[in-house]
Amino acid sequence: FTLGMAEIWTLGLMGHLGYPITAIGITLPPLLIAVGSSYAIHVLNQYYAEFDRISPSAKRDGLRTAMSHISMTVMLAGLTTAAAFFTLISSQVSAIQEWAVFSAVGILFAVFIAITLIPALLAYLPHRYRSRILSRKKTPRLTLVDRLLAACAHGAVYHHKKIYAVVFIIIMVSVAGMTKLRVDTEFLHYFKKSDPTRQNAETIGDKFGGGWGFNIIIDSGESNGVKSPEFLKTIEALRNWLVAPENPDLNIGRTDSFTDFIKRMHMAMNNGDRDYFKIPDNRLTIWDYLEIYSGEDENSDGVYDDFESFVDVFYQKTNVLARLTRKSVDRLGTMEIKYIINKVAQHLDETLPDTWTYTITGYPVINVQLAHYVVTGQLTGLALSLIFVMVVIIVLFRKLTAGPLALIDMGVTIIINFGIMGWFGINLDMVTSVIATITIGIGVDDTIHFLNNYRVNKPKILNVPDTIEKTLFVAGKAIVFTSLALIFGFLSMATSNFLPIILFSLLIALTMVNTTIGSILLIPAAIQFTGIELDRPSRIFWKK
Repeated sequence: FTLGMAEIWTLGLMGHLGYPITAIGITLPPLLIAVGSSYAIHVLNQYYAEFDRISPSAKRDGLRTAMSHISMTVMLAGLTTAAAFFTLISSQVSAIQEWAVFSAVGILFAVFIAITLIPALLAYLPHRYRSRILSRKKTPRLTLVDRLLAACAHGAVYHHKKIYAVVFIIIMVSVAGMTKLRVDTEFLHYFKKSDPTRQNAETIGDKFGGGWGFNIIIDSGESNGVKSPEFLKTIEALRNWLVAPENPDLNIGRTDSFTDFIKRMHMAMNNGDRDYFKIPDNRLTIWDYLEIYSGEDENSDGVYDDFESFVDVFYQKTNVLARLTRKSVDRLGTMEIKYIINKVAQHLDETLPDTWTYTITGYPVINVQLAHYVVTGQLTGLALSLIFVMVVIIVLFRKLTAGPLALIDMGVTIIINFGIMGWFGINLDMVTSVIATITIGIGVDDTIHFLNNYRVNKPKILNVPDTIEKTLFVAGKAIVFTSLALIFGFLSMATSNFLPIILFSLLIALTMVNTTIGSILLIPAAIQFTGIELDRPSRIFWKK
């Protein structure tokens, strides 16, 4: 009910406000299911942890007591997660801005429904007291999760120095991997090799010189300047340079331009002699060819329809279409395309007259800029998320040391994630760059659950090792269960035929494993190692 209602509310709000589901927005439903399930699991886990202390005769009072603490914890976790996602509104891509807003709103919906609907339904469901069942057993049976949490508690308390020595080594190895990380997006390689889309694109590139390309718009600076032999010969020289054998790094298989029409007309007017397949030397000859050319002009703008893709109505600007194919590289990602564009721009700066100007545009250029906006926006959002989460946790716990402590889990996880990507040659692209922000948004939930439970238990127990053990056996169990739900929830997307979705699901699942280990091992070890007290606020927060 919780997850279904959160989905309906979020998608319904998008529909009422007129926002479409974009290629990025399609990740909202599985994200809300994966993240929203953690809130429901934490609420239910608290109910079953307090089950035997809730009297059937006063069930609602018992529920109110049991739910008050966990509801506050879930609210804090949800607010922090929503805020972390909302930081992506700083992106320059409107689709990511929309994702940031509606993911944050969806998280708040999921939190509100979890802390209201679940307790309300539990109040109406029968509460069968379990003391008779438990009395039959001398000791409760320890599960695999109980043994795992006990091992984590023992390691955090007695081997915290060894744990952080190992973590330090892992971080160093990960940092070395980060140096190998490439910021690159290659859309064709998003499809599997067996996918017809990729096979067709590669066939077109091999047989026809490329299926897509970029446009070089050259402005002669004067009306009818395109009809000049000097201008057209300069265009031909540029085209020859683009596809020359000595420039395989440009990966241009073919070019198309207005000069093709002029050369073909010149050859036709000379009895089809191939020696005349060139630009005429006389300007009047070119004007005569254009006068006698018989073509359609449906929009009556003064330019034949055949020419409209290559010249403007004043014959001042011309368009050179450069089609991309694979020559010197196997993949044409945004890094390679950016290199090609920069080299072409440098050549134009050196060869074109000062009175001429140029613009390089087209889908490859747009994709380069889009990938740049997405990746830099994600990294900016990552920094803002870390800062925001640290400030929020400091304010919530009224403890200056709580902020850096909370970032241990997420910081180590992000470094390991980028390190793995570097070592395995996984590029930081439009898909994988999102993972770091999602890591913060989801990982902070487990951190807040552990720290808040630790703060509540500390005054009752006083002893740090016993408090860590108590906290792990209550909050830690919920953390493990929610992480398993998230891991298997995201792994279900690995059945996709689209490689980015497969890669995204595997990396997110691995990230969830790391954040879980951080929450139930690294943070308790840090508390034991540093002796930080979370049950009493810093002096600067005290009021006289």
